[in-house]
Amino acid sequence: MHRVSSLPAKLAMTLALAVPICLAGCDKPDQQGEQAGAADLGVPRIRVAPVQEVVPQVSSRHLVLLAPWRQAQLSPRFGGQIAELLIAEQTEVAADQLLVRLVDADARGSLISAQASRTSSEKRLVDLDRQLADARKLLETGAGTRREVERLETEIETTRASIRQASGQVIQSRDRRQANEILAPFAGVITSLDAELGEYASPGARLATLSELDILAVDVPLSEFEMVVHERGALEFQVMVRGQPVDTSLEWIAREADSGTNTFPARLRINNADKRLRAGEAAEVFVRGDKGKPELVVPPTAVRWESTQAYLLRATTVGSAAQGGEQTREQLERVDVSVHEDVGGQVAVSGPLAVGDRVVSSGPSTLVDGDEAIMIPQVTAPGRVTAPARAPAGLSQ
Repeated sequence: MHRVSSLPAKLAMTLALAVPICLAGCDKPDQQGEQAGAADLGVPRIRVAPVQEVVPQVSSRHLVLLAPWRQAQLSPRFGGQIAELLIAEQTEVAADQLLVRLVDADARGSLISAQASRTSSEKRLVDLDRQLADARKLLETGAGTRREVERLETEIETTRASIRQASGQVIQSRDRRQANEILAPFAGVITSLDAELGEYASPGARLATLSELDILAVDVPLSEFEMVVHERGALEFQVMVRGQPVDTSLEWIAREADSGTNTFPARLRINNADKRLRAGEAAEVFVRGDKGKPELVVPPTAVRWESTQAYLLRATTVGSAAQGGEQTREQLERVDVSVHEDVGGQVAVSGPLAVGDRVVSSGPSTLVDGDEAIMIPQVTAPGRVTAPARAPAGLSQ
């Protein structure tokens, strides 16, 4: 009875000693994981971006209206009543075609009078020349007088002056008569008509508007930088009408800036022989061109400042990814740079950098040279993460 009762006591003692040993051994892996996690909690997280090389470009967009290539406001130089009106709105006319005729009774009468005066003076001049020749012969023989010769010479000069005056009146009268006939200076379309048959047209009053629509014009203001690019032959224009590209060519660019806007007006030419486009339509004009040599660029958020000195934090991988591949340790190095203009939404910088270098694009503001940080992978698809790829050498956009 004594031996049998001692077995349970020994078994209980053995189990009591084994349980603490097992519990101590099972706790070791969890403690190591907690220690590693605690170490990572004190390391800042960052995002990185590659240094890229881009070519700065000039780019501007203009919303303008299509305009007739040529447009003329037709008006009389002299006033008069409209005797004939040979056009209507939207009429197509040819060059030198008669459009409007004013009553020309006064001009006709002045022309006839001037022509008659000139003819009479020319006949009188012929008669005076004959008389002067006879008077000089008589003076040589002693039968004539010097006074008569001088009188005839004076009268001849007066008559010649009358001829010149009459000739001028003829030219003026003929010009006024021709001015009463308003002709088309070029082929086009009458886009507006402001005259009526029988009404009086004042000098300079607009009677009609003639527009050349076979060719349309687009006027675009260019900046000083765009002019510099144009001088290098690197400026391009694209015109969009109704959402579709339109063939265009550069006709001219002003050599002097507009005093009000300080821009250089440029005119583009659009062939519209098929009348597909209409004057007054809106058009988008895109002006593009390479502005200079390639430059290194980084995201704006990558630039940090210490007083007036700009700098970047370059990231270099110093360890392999942790278990699971989601965190990478980066060693940070300060790189002082000079900041230039914005290029394509990024900032151009110069300094000891190379294409493909990785810099901190976001992270705590307290990061300094020599710190270590953990890179936050970029999300590329639901459930997947990747590290930022290095930009290949020579990358441009």
